[in-house]
Amino acid sequence: MDKNIKEEIEYEKAKEKLIKFLENKENSIMVLATSANDVVMARNINVANDKLDIYFFTWEHSRKCTQIRNNPRVALCKDKVEIEGKANVLGLMLSKENKKYTEIIRKRDPDAIKQWKNKPSMVIVKIQPIFARIDGYYDNGDVFIEDIDLENKKAYKEKWSYY
Repeated sequence: MDKNIKEEIEYEKAKEKLIKFLENKENSIMVLATSANDVVMARNINVANDKLDIYFFTWEHSRKCTQIRNNPRVALCKDKVEIEGKANVLGLMLSKENKKYTEIIRKRDPDAIKQWKNKPSMVIVKIQPIFARIDGYYDNGDVFIEDIDLENKKAYKEKWSYY
């Protein structure tokens, strides 16, 4: 593979690699970036997932909720994995409609739900990834970037040009 040439790779394998990353408990804290009105913020959040769907809870009147409502495009990162997605505030954490999502989070981090369940105005936010990048993994002595286009169900790898 020549430098700077993207090679299409098997989408399902790339997607499964991303799901495995999300399911690893060591990756339950990720950085979330949101923006609205030319203000960009990044902060750590505690995430849980169901396949590719990513969930977290937060206070309904937080800056991140306000920004998500104004601009649902968000980004997450942890180590060498970057995820771009669309976020949606689903509503109160303990509502009947969100019980399924609260249980997904409870399974991942029961203590977090115990700590926050009685706080007023806690909401569940869902992120649907549309793109992911896995940076700097080694394959046969070369270093690659892997891009996963989740909307179009395509995946590519490319050699890092500066190696």
